[in-house]
Parts: sequence; C-alpha cells; structure tokens
Amino acid sequence: MRVFGKVGIATVVAASLALTACGGSSKSGTGSNNSGKKAQAVSTANDVNPMPYDQVPAGGTLRWPIDSYPANFNINEIDGNESGINDLMWSTLPFVWHFDAGSKPILDTDVVDKAEQTSASPQTIEYHINPKAVWSDGSPITYRDFAGLWKALNGKNKGYKAASTNGYEQIGSVEKGATDQDVKVTFKTVYPDWKALFSPLLPASLNETPASFNSSWVNGPTLSGGPFKIASMDKTAKTITVVRNDKWWGPKAKLDKIQYIVLDQSAQAKALQSDQVDFVDIGSNVASYATVKATPGVSIHKAGGPNWRHIDLGSTGPMADVKVRQAVMLSINRAGDAKTLLSPLDWPATVLDSHIWMNNQSQYKATCGAFCNQDVAKAGTLLESAGYKKGSDGFYAKNGKVLNLTFVIPAGVKTSSDEAALQQKALGTAGIKVTIKSVPSDPFFPEYVEVGKFDLTIFSWIGTPFPVSSAQSIYTSTGGQNYAKIGTPELDALYKQAVTELDPQKATDLTYQIDQKIWEEGHSVALYQRPDLVASKSNLVNLGSFGFADRVYENMGFKK
Repeated sequence: MRVFGKVGIATVVAASLALTACGGSSKSGTGSNNSGKKAQAVSTANDVNPMPYDQVPAGGTLRWPIDSYPANFNINEIDGNESGINDLMWSTLPFVWHFDAGSKPILDTDVVDKAEQTSASPQTIEYHINPKAVWSDGSPITYRDFAGLWKALNGKNKGYKAASTNGYEQIGSVEKGATDQDVKVTFKTVYPDWKALFSPLLPASLNETPASFNSSWVNGPTLSGGPFKIASMDKTAKTITVVRNDKWWGPKAKLDKIQYIVLDQSAQAKALQSDQVDFVDIGSNVASYATVKATPGVSIHKAGGPNWRHIDLGSTGPMADVKVRQAVMLSINRAGDAKTLLSPLDWPATVLDSHIWMNNQSQYKATCGAFCNQDVAKAGTLLESAGYKKGSDGFYAKNGKVLNLTFVIPAGVKTSSDEAALQQKALGTAGIKVTIKSVPSDPFFPEYVEVGKFDLTIFSWIGTPFPVSSAQSIYTSTGGQNYAKIGTPELDALYKQAVTELDPQKATDLTYQIDQKIWEEGHSVALYQRPDLVASKSNLVNLGSFGFADRVYENMGFKK
C-alpha cells in the first residue's frame, strides 16, 4: 500500500504512507512471535505467525488491500516507488538477497548461487546466477539484466526518472564473466552496502532506454521472474490478481493466487471485519486498531521496523526562507502527535529524534538539538527576524500578506487528517495559519509530493536494512526522493563520506553529523517510529509484522 510512503534501494513511501521491506523473516519462514507486547519492540524479532515452508498447506487466495492503483508498475521509476506497488511487484520479481528479522542478509541461492567480494581495490563483486533462473517468457536471467539495472539507476542519463541512484552511481562497470550467468561488478568508490543492490532484479528490456524505463510498464509489467505473475488487472474494479508463475524454478508458491484490492485506508479494517480482505496494515491508525481488536478470528501482530512518520517541509514561497521552516519545526507538536497516535495502539508514545536511526536500534541517538522540543516563543523570534509581524488576528504577516501554509494530505487516510488537524492547531497557536488541502490518494504522490507542490505534507518512509545509504536520496540536494530539494553542499559532502566509510562506527558517527544538518536546514520533521502493526486472519501464516525482515511470498499461506 502507499503507506503514504516510499521504498527499495531507497526508502519507500506510504500514506499512513511509508519506505520499504517485505516478506517472511527468511526463506525458511522462521520468526519470533511478539503479539501483545506493549514495550518498544526489539529490532531483532518480528511477528509473522511463522510456519516452515514444508508444513504450509498448498492452495488458497490471499486478498491483499493496497491504497491506490499503481501509476507505474516499474518500482524503480519515481511514480512506481510506493509501498503498495512494491507489495504487488515483489511477488513477481527475483531477489538476490533476503533479510531476516535482525537485518542479516541471506543469499537467495535459487536466484544467485554465489555473490562475493573478490577484490578490495578496486572493490569488485562477482555473482553467479543460478542457471535455472528465467524470466516468464523462458529467456534466461543473465548479466545483461544486472547491467541494465545499473545503466538505468547510475544517474548518468537524466532521462531515466529514477526514484533513487543510491549505490548504483558508485559502480564503474557491470560486465560479463566467463558465461552469461557470471557477473562482474566493479565499483569506482568503495560501497559497504553492496548487498543492498540488484534486489529485486528487473529485465534488461525494461531498462534499455529512458522511454522503456519510464513508460513501458505504466499499464502493467511485460515479464515476471518470481514465484507469481500477473494474471489479470481491472483498473475500473481496482483489482490486480497474481497467480503462480509456471516458469518459476524455485520452491512452488503455497498460495494459488494473491488478489490485490485497492481500498481507501480508512475502509480496510472494516473490509477485514466483513471478510473482504485477509489482513490489514494498521500502522498508526487508531480507528482501524479499535475495529480489528473487536473482530473475532483476527490476530494482531506487532514489530518495530525501519519505518517512520514525518512531515516534509516545502521550499517555495515563504518556505524558501530557512528561518520560516525552522519556526514551523519549533511550532509542531511532536509529543502530542506521538501521544495521540501511539498511546491508543498499546505502543510507547515516544517521539523519534533522528531521521536515520529508529528508537529500537542500538545506533539511535537524538540529533535534533534546539529542535527537539516545541518552542513557540523561539519560533516567533525567528519569524520576526525574517520580517514577519503578528497581526490583530493572531497570525504573522509580511508586507500585508498573512503567512498561510498549505498542508497537503491524501483523502481517505484518517491518520493523516487527524495529524494535520492536530498540527494546524499547534501552528495556529504559534501564529502560523495553516490550510489543510485534502487530495485524492491516487495523485497525492505524483501530482503533489513528488513535484514539491506543498508547504507541509505528511507520510511515512518505509526503510531498509541499510539506513545510511538508503536515505541518501532523501537528504542530498539533488536526491530523487528529496521532494522539496532542500539541502546543502556540506550535507552532500558528509553523505559522500558516510556511504564510502568501511568502519561501521565511523559511518554511524557521520550519520549523527548528517542528521544534525538535516534538522538545522529545516528539511523535515521526524515524528515517531511507525508501528509495524498488522491484523490478519488467525489462520494466515508467514505474514504479519515483518520488522526489519523482508517478505518471502512463496512461504505465505493458510493453515488448516
């Protein structure tokens, strides 16, 4: 779903929206069950109702709600980089790596039976593709698919509307080895997070030209290479059905079908209650949580993953002035937001004081400095120094024009409307007028967020097991996911250091410097770690709250 959030080699969006991550905890389907925990979820466990693959009964249709119909089925193109589209497309694509609940990478030997660094200088990675690996038209998966992905995502050709170039821009070459199934990847600059790349793989034909990359999958994919393939799409009924891919060479998917059903997020819990879908991602939706708690035959799963809620700030009009952005940040009621949204979920009402690390990670450290706490008086001082004066109506104005900011939110997402109303009140108390603009969820990202058409907007980032490198495209000046294009050369230079630093502690220390600059620049306001809170039919196995793990679709099923 669009948590109204973003994904992948980068962070993904979702409207309760958020960044990345899918699947079971590993291909074996193991995992921990943490249902009912009220303390902060640990970062090394998840809750997916685990069952070993060989014990999962075959058959059945999983009904999977998503927030909007895909604008593009290419998940690396900026319009396709949303969590709901990833939920769909990841079932149809091959992965080099999976990740367990502790973010440990696990090589998917069904796809690539070797992936190792063979040289440190220059850094060289050699892959051997499983000879059985084929696309759904029967053509083999080869080095050309690796090379095509690099060509589309390395940032050299600006015609490719890539959501992120993280990592790929540091690769110098992707070459054929001894056979078409041997791939040699040589980096220009060292990249510690190389295991974040080439997962999932997409066919070379998609990435051949900017036109094919941007447009050829707008109405649906032409190939698949995972356990499922798309069987039918109905844009009017807003349903997409995938079935077992008969060319898939790995373990046969347990489910017969997955039907993706487009539903407003506000309607999804009721749909679960009335047996129209089999699970719902609750996130921080208080009303949905109350609904599912009262629904018989439903289990509630909890985990703490790399996903967080935040407010993006614009950079046009009055928001072009960093002092105005800083005043807005100081006026936002982060503590009230966390308390209102999280306490009713039996989840700690803890604010997130970092844009990179989650509360439950050992590297977490507050980097917000002067912006950690709401300070209306200081906000007023900043506005006055920027030339604003408070009028008799209680609002600041400059040159006779009231400071009136537009807060853009997706329609049908109660979490967003509740939070926007809460912050409208908080900013109003500080003398900043806010007008809430609710827009349809389908164009929310492509027509508003991605083009910077907002003063404030709220969604979630769905993160990855690589928090340092995956967020680069969000915070660097020209990053594809930096929608307001707020950044500095200093921030860019620090990021360049961090993503090439082999020493984990030094890289972490650099993230603290980066994050401090993000706060100071008035880029965005971190609110809270988004609960990985999922309600599902109690007989649904290997699906729930994945935490830091990714999904393994062939393991999902229904127990008797």
